[in-house]
Amino acid sequence: MPHSYWSKQPKPTEIRRRIEGFGSWIEVDLDAVSNNLVEIRRHTSAEVMPCVKNNAYGHGLLPLAAHFEDNGVKRVLVAKTREAIQIRENTGLRAVNMDPLWTAEQYEAAVAKGVTQVVYMIEAAERLSRAALKLGKTAEVFVKVDTGLRRVGVWHEEAPDIIKRIVAFPRIHLDGIMSTLMQNSEQDRRQIGRFKAVADEMRSSGVDPGLLSLASTDATLNNPAAHLDLVRPGMSLYGVYPESKDVASGPKLRQALSWKARIEYVKIISRGDSVTYWGKFVAPENMPVGTVHVGFYDGVPREMANKARILVDGQYRSSIGSISLNHILLDLRGVDAKQGDVVELIGRTGENTLSRFAETAGWMTYSVLNHLNSHTPRVYTRDGEPVALLEE
Repeated sequence: MPHSYWSKQPKPTEIRRRIEGFGSWIEVDLDAVSNNLVEIRRHTSAEVMPCVKNNAYGHGLLPLAAHFEDNGVKRVLVAKTREAIQIRENTGLRAVNMDPLWTAEQYEAAVAKGVTQVVYMIEAAERLSRAALKLGKTAEVFVKVDTGLRRVGVWHEEAPDIIKRIVAFPRIHLDGIMSTLMQNSEQDRRQIGRFKAVADEMRSSGVDPGLLSLASTDATLNNPAAHLDLVRPGMSLYGVYPESKDVASGPKLRQALSWKARIEYVKIISRGDSVTYWGKFVAPENMPVGTVHVGFYDGVPREMANKARILVDGQYRSSIGSISLNHILLDLRGVDAKQGDVVELIGRTGENTLSRFAETAGWMTYSVLNHLNSHTPRVYTRDGEPVALLEE
């Protein structure tokens, strides 16, 4: 039975009508996401817990959560409490929340909504316990273990004793333990050994460690020894290989996201004319130039000045001049383009895929995705048909 989220969406004809009024929008191919989930599941025997933090890496939190639930996912990982609450209020998924809680109200809200909270300090577990006792509920937790990254987590040598103290609090249930690898082969081997030692010591003292989770996308693709019970891929589920080496890892991923916009204005500039701030481009001849109403605010890196490759009229053309907060200019020589025409800033194939877009800017693909403005409308498709629209 499809998630109720889809039945609340406008009809395809209405979505298409609204798109006609968008200056720019992001399209997400849900079939590509399904393909990637299947490919990852073929690659591991562990449960897959998608990482949907930061608006599902720019793809849209609730549509992706609903889609994952439709595809048999049980739990997702988030980095902000508001994301966890949204997921619990709108889906049947478990939401594992890495965001620290600060106030009594936050602790009570997390327990009331059934959020699975990541903890690594005694005080946090105690406050969750108090909230659970007050509400007559059980607080679900994952304990974060620091096996060497030294970011957050209880240090692995102290972890078995600390975790025993955490699970001793009333109404606390341990779902599992987790850690984060350094993505360095030698260090990762040490970290896996340290993590397994924590679990073994817990079992020997009569405490079930629950689900064991180490692998994000890098280890999910490249390090089977780190898969354990639960993997938590992020970008790979959206069809992105974080590094070139990952292409040969096995899963055949399909990029889900594309970014489209409309030409706002077309003009002819004369030979010798400069354009944009600081005159970053000087026309070598009389030439047509298009203005597109997207810029740094929307997620186009400023490093793309004079370098972005944009698909227009079936051909790739370069941006010209600097990237403004809300505008980018486009070389229209040799193409038939007019005001209102649709261009593609990020495509699923060709010269402007996410990886090539990021490479052109000198950014990580991860950074491009996480800088896409959440206010840009998102359109979701299945079999090429729009099935949902997210507007903020």
